[in-house]
Amino acid sequence: METDFKIKYINIEKDKEMEVSLEKMVGILLNLEMDTNFHIEALKAQAIIIRTNLVKKPMVEGGDFIDIWEDESAEKIIEAVKDTQGLVILFNDKPIDARYHICCGGSTENSENVIDNQIVYLRRVLCDYCKDTTYWRREKDFSLDEMENALKVKFPSMDIGVESEIAGFIEDIERDERGRVLSIKVAGKKLSGKELARLLGLNSTRYAIFPTGIKFVTRGKGHGLGFCQYGADKMAQQGYSYFDILKYYYTGVEIRKYLLPCIKKPLYGKTIIIDPGHGGDDKGFEGDSIGLIEKDVVLKLALKLKLLLEELGMKVHLTRNKDENILITDRIEEANKLKADFFVSIHMDYFNCSNQKGCEIFHFRKDYDSQRLGFCILKNLKDKGIPIRGVKEGNFYIFRGISTSSLLIEIGYLSNPEEEAKFLEDSYMEDLAEGVVKGILEYYQ
Repeated sequence: METDFKIKYINIEKDKEMEVSLEKMVGILLNLEMDTNFHIEALKAQAIIIRTNLVKKPMVEGGDFIDIWEDESAEKIIEAVKDTQGLVILFNDKPIDARYHICCGGSTENSENVIDNQIVYLRRVLCDYCKDTTYWRREKDFSLDEMENALKVKFPSMDIGVESEIAGFIEDIERDERGRVLSIKVAGKKLSGKELARLLGLNSTRYAIFPTGIKFVTRGKGHGLGFCQYGADKMAQQGYSYFDILKYYYTGVEIRKYLLPCIKKPLYGKTIIIDPGHGGDDKGFEGDSIGLIEKDVVLKLALKLKLLLEELGMKVHLTRNKDENILITDRIEEANKLKADFFVSIHMDYFNCSNQKGCEIFHFRKDYDSQRLGFCILKNLKDKGIPIRGVKEGNFYIFRGISTSSLLIEIGYLSNPEEEAKFLEDSYMEDLAEGVVKGILEYYQ
């Protein structure tokens, strides 16, 4: 089961790193992520999901784990891994973000309702396969004190002057001018205030109603995206194959073997869109000292990045490869068609009468993948001696239109004469390109 493709495993408890082969790690995680009493076809489906996510992001964090490959009782897990060896779930020829959960409770969920991002293969599907499972219906009770402490809220004090109704239970309370209850509706039945006081043995018709606790009734367990584990087990029991199950929960995907990255092509299977800003009659900023034009500098860097990244096996698309003006809406439309792993827009900065300098990177809010990539890039640029200004959240128009993870890199200030001169040096441009490429490599390693 050994392959050249390795997974970096970080043992947080012992602060240690180790490399584990892909298929071996699939088995280790399968043993942790799914009940081994489940049907073999459900286990195979989960094995493919785990493999897909490892290929997409070959790093795992955790504590000590059981090496099931030396455990005779793990025969079923090993069978599931071996029978699906090399299979991954693809959309547009790329490994998907294969989300999964324990029990959907009747239907899975659309991605935009959970992670604020519409993903075409994570669509809601009806699922009553998990209906008779332990997680279909659960109850949990809270006292008011527990609710206040957990939610950092304060309920009204229990007093006659405070009105409290619970729709469908107790509602439509009518009182006289002195606060006595004239009528009340309980579970849809209308009673007089006197009748309720008599039936319940209350001292008076001047009363208020307060809950002493709150019961939550839940259906399902987990975020509801993608693969429902208990649903998959039931489907398998009814004769569905792992292929049928995965195609049911992930919309429009392919399941097939996937050529993995290797030492010479470590970025194989990854796709990036590089967007050299401006172009044509949109020149961008102009340097104060030498008169360098932003559109020319960023295109030169983009072409260098394309060459270096393609040598490492990455598929690279440029929004422009010559001096032409492409509308931002066209750049966004093209990027959304390509469904790349990342969209990186390259620009330069300008601040009048200032000696500010350095590279600054922006990511969209809650885009943590881009944020992490930004930190990797800046770290490697700093190692190259290039001044940096940090990774920050930005709300640029292009971020809001693109459906993939996006970065905007401001590579320096044309308003700084010293920094402007640097962009004429081939060695400096090479350092910029190599720093960005090493940052991308570090992110995927």
